[in-house]
Amino acid sequence: MEKRLEFLQDNIRNTLLSKDGYNLSIWCPFCKHSNKRKLKLAIHLEKCLYHCWLCDKKGSNVPYLLSKISKSLGEASKSLFKSKVKNNDFNININALLNNDFTLIDDNVVENKIEIPEGFRLLANAFNSKNPDIRDVFKYTVKRGINKHKMWLLKLGYSTNSEYNRCLIIPSLDKFGKINYYTARKIDVDTNCGYKYKNANVPKKNIIFNELNIDWNIPLTLVEGPLDLLKTNDNATCLLGSSLTEDMRLFQEIVKNKTVVNLALDEDAYYKATNIAKLLSDYDITVNILDTRGSEDVGDMTREYFNSILEKAKQFNKEDVLLNKIKQL
Repeated sequence: MEKRLEFLQDNIRNTLLSKDGYNLSIWCPFCKHSNKRKLKLAIHLEKCLYHCWLCDKKGSNVPYLLSKISKSLGEASKSLFKSKVKNNDFNININALLNNDFTLIDDNVVENKIEIPEGFRLLANAFNSKNPDIRDVFKYTVKRGINKHKMWLLKLGYSTNSEYNRCLIIPSLDKFGKINYYTARKIDVDTNCGYKYKNANVPKKNIIFNELNIDWNIPLTLVEGPLDLLKTNDNATCLLGSSLTEDMRLFQEIVKNKTVVNLALDEDAYYKATNIAKLLSDYDITVNILDTRGSEDVGDMTREYFNSILEKAKQFNKEDVLLNKIKQL
């Protein structure tokens, strides 16, 4: 296993080793993400199997995988990677990939240790679960119009821990693939558990939700919360609220990369969107505002409806601020 790790790290530029040392994440040559620092494909070093979180490409022929990066690399790896495990036995230890310490270095060093809920499992693998509660979480997600692609992209999950029973869990990974936040949503409308949402108890200012999935070089959709991301296009993140300020890492990354923003706040925060757009435009950021009026919550839209208002989004101009103030009189 050590020789395999050494071989991969010596020959592949960007890699990320899981905390337990069994899974190595690399750029997926099947997805061919434009940013090669997006490490979405994990190789199990002991079982010699691979699986991409995004495109769901999986297999036991690691040399074939590596040949997609470089033919010579595939040839050189044949003696090291010989799997005896069947593809359907492959189960990457997702907790090992997610349970990492999150450390943010800012002007002041802040360290937050956060772990994904105990017993976390990927929902995409639970369609035939014999557990009725797990099946209900899967059905709830499908009923909201979520397909397998979105389940893998957002790494939607559930937990076998009773504290999170009948919860849809949406984890967030930073740019290095480390857990930095999560939200758990009870699927039942009426619940006596005392909560509808349970969120990671960490400061939100320095969090970019699922930064691992973001390509800063193309337009980025901003919504309010993690549940809204279920209905958006893939290059999207959430504010974990309805505000964006200059001291937030998300704001700073947008400005640094000159990323075009598609802003889609819920109807009750529609007018806050113009204030956010004005702040971003002060830094020469192009902002398109989606007209969400008529729908209370982005998360309740169909993906088709969201895509239709995304196509009709209007570029913000500062005259909109004056119109906004007049409408609020």
